[in-house]
Amino acid sequence: MHQLLAKLLPKGLNLQAHTTVSSVSQSEDKDYPWIVRSSKGEIRAKKVVHATNAYASSILPEYKNAITPVRGICSHIESPLGTNTPHLNNTYGIRFDKVNNDYLVPRPDGSIIVGGARQVFWHEKDRWFDNINDDETIEEAEAYFSDYMQRHFRGWENSQMTTRKIWSGSKSILEIWLVYS
Repeated sequence: MHQLLAKLLPKGLNLQAHTTVSSVSQSEDKDYPWIVRSSKGEIRAKKVVHATNAYASSILPEYKNAITPVRGICSHIESPLGTNTPHLNNTYGIRFDKVNNDYLVPRPDGSIIVGGARQVFWHEKDRWFDNINDDETIEEAEAYFSDYMQRHFRGWENSQMTTRKIWSGSKSILEIWLVYS
């Protein structure tokens, strides 16, 4: 992403990060056919690239039936032992049954990113389906990640792995608007 930006900024790219966009609409102006309305004002542009992921339908309602946000939950677990814990060589997907699964991503510092916990909140559809509220976690999932490695992996019983952080989505949503003016 940084290399792409480094090439485009000198060519007139107007990067608007951390800017809430309320709408994108077409204008009558042939030179600048797009109007982007945002918390920083109105921008007219030749081209607009949306990088809003599941949040696209909040700005482009025509995608409401095609792109639906699905909120998930993720955790960062670590041990005071650091890299002196058992080692995971790969990322892992753990399938508990037909619909419930977790994923693990080992980090070089010995910590692990664990996501999933679907089975503790999936029955409450409004908590996750078509839900873009990433400012709060799914409370039921917090206890789920406690002692995760000790419960699911042999040899990790004395690892002292504890949950350092739990989040849902990202508080700094990637809403990058690349506007060519």
